[in-house]
Amino acid sequence: MIPFDGIKFFYVLSALLLPAAVLGFFQKPRKYYGMFATLVMLALIFGTAAQRVTLLLFYLLQLFLALAYSKLRKKSDKRYLLWIFLVLSAAPLIVVKLGGVIEGLSFIHLMGISYMTFRALQVLIETYDGLIGEVDALDFSYFLLFFPSVSSGPIDRYRRFKADADKVYERAEFAELVKKGVWKLLWGAFFNFGVSSVIYSGWLMPLPGEGLWNTVLYMYGYTFFLFFNFAGYSLMAIGASYILGIRTPENFNLPFLSRDMKDFWSRWHMSLSGWMRDYVYTRFVMASMKGGWFKDKRTGSYIGYVITMLTMGIWHGITPAYIVYGAYHGILMCVNDLLDTRWKHYKSLKKNKVFEAFSVIITFHLFSFGLLIFSGRIV
Repeated sequence: MIPFDGIKFFYVLSALLLPAAVLGFFQKPRKYYGMFATLVMLALIFGTAAQRVTLLLFYLLQLFLALAYSKLRKKSDKRYLLWIFLVLSAAPLIVVKLGGVIEGLSFIHLMGISYMTFRALQVLIETYDGLIGEVDALDFSYFLLFFPSVSSGPIDRYRRFKADADKVYERAEFAELVKKGVWKLLWGAFFNFGVSSVIYSGWLMPLPGEGLWNTVLYMYGYTFFLFFNFAGYSLMAIGASYILGIRTPENFNLPFLSRDMKDFWSRWHMSLSGWMRDYVYTRFVMASMKGGWFKDKRTGSYIGYVITMLTMGIWHGITPAYIVYGAYHGILMCVNDLLDTRWKHYKSLKKNKVFEAFSVIITFHLFSFGLLIFSGRIV
């Protein structure tokens, strides 16, 4: 059974969300029921014995690492220990990505492994930082496996998720949360099954595979298709989460109104870009400044952009298209920063309405070309 796809899934989803809504309205704890609903749904989503065993082994590994490091961190703050645990946690994901290009490693297939791995890594990193003290097995399990976002995100944060899971809402507050959740489910279904399906069948499918003009049309069509498809899945995941009392963070915020690429990445796939900003870019830049790696601190920032965006590209897969896509966005972020910091008239120009409109159009086309690279059509 595919998440948020097909009558069967939505029938089961409705049956599982109804008791959660009742518990919330009667101001009863929902965490244990939420974990039960997650296990039921995962048993249906991962429908074969092989898939369930793979998920179980992945889960047990991540649970062991989170609990073990939680204990170890109280005794030692050595950074190399964190790196050992991070590599072990990321190892299944690395094998899956390498399996896409190395035939002998293609023995692991696990839907949602990228999103679950990033959630697990975040727990380890924040445990090292001292932001997470004792890791609770149930809280971690619920966070890692939470079924609405297990396959396509958004990527939540452990402390925020735990606070919502433990919270007993006032009846009126929970009613408003359920109302918003239902609307998000409906809008997400409209985006996914309505708009993106029409774009795919009526725009992308009829296009011939060759020719410059056809490629340009494909670029626009693919951009809109991917937005409505992905935004639709995100909205449905967020909507289901709300009914379970979990305010999963938004993933999109009018990205096609962005004025530059920095603005764009604060609006598109926000949970992933925020994760990359906090745990890759910022940490690399801070380490480079602390270690005095570069004479000019901007150099560290530029290299940080490239590393971050390459990581994001490789997170999708180790293929030339994804790697070039990541490098392309890394370069765009460097150019954006150069304009912000080295062109003294740029900030004043950004306040001009005509220039702002022009910037929105340019940003949209820069991103659309990036998605053309991402699609593999020209790489």
